[in-house]
Amino acid sequence: MNPTNLLEAGVAIYVALAVALSVWIGIFVYLWRIDAHARNLRHELDRQQRREQAQSATPNVTITRVHSPERGTVDS
Repeated sequence: MNPTNLLEAGVAIYVALAVALSVWIGIFVYLWRIDAHARNLRHELDRQQRREQAQSATPNVTITRVHSPERGTVDS
């Protein structure tokens, strides 16, 4: 194929169409990938929030025994 054939009116419209179509496909693929990454981040943040809520729902209590003077004795 000769490069001058691409400049003819009948062929040039198909070349322009192919270029425009490839640009639109590239934009579509790029946006698709961004959406997939955003969806994964959203799911990861949701999992992390659920994990934090589950941890905060269970009380973190430490029970310690305090030794007090025996009952019935009076210190003077």
